[in-house]
Amino acid sequence: MSEVRGEIAGYEGAVLGETAAPLTFDDHESLAVISVTMARQCRQSLMIVSRHLDPAIYDNDAFVEALKNVALNNRTAQIRLFIVESRPLISTGHRVLELSSRLASYIEIRAPAPQHKQFNEAILVADNTGYIHRQFSDRFEGTADFNDRRIAKGLADRIEEMWERGVPDTNFRRLHI
Repeated sequence: MSEVRGEIAGYEGAVLGETAAPLTFDDHESLAVISVTMARQCRQSLMIVSRHLDPAIYDNDAFVEALKNVALNNRTAQIRLFIVESRPLISTGHRVLELSSRLASYIEIRAPAPQHKQFNEAILVADNTGYIHRQFSDRFEGTADFNDRRIAKGLADRIEEMWERGVPDTNFRRLHI
């Protein structure tokens, strides 16, 4: 998948921090569009927890460009990727990881501590305002909202707790891209 196109019904013109309406989705195309839309509007912080940085969602030009813009348009931007299983990504490659090697001061990657190795949810939090949450990382069904600070804060707190216990993923230091 090199490009993500389209809009999700009911979310045309959704604005991060303004459009408050829960959205449910159940396919990877919808999830990819919502993820790119939210990442494009993010200005300060983007946190992602993923079992293997879902290539169907994140390994595309549109999402990588959105991450790049977050990093380059704000000197204090912070992008955190918490990847539970990084081994599959090492052999196959991933555009987000290529970008992280070029923008290492903005994009951090961590692996889980032992108590989080079985974590099986997928979460994206943008500017502590919008979120995308999947209860099971191997399914494409979940919920999202572009403006629910309460839920976004709760998810961000969970990510922060895992992040603090996690360790830098040394697998990506060895990538020669």
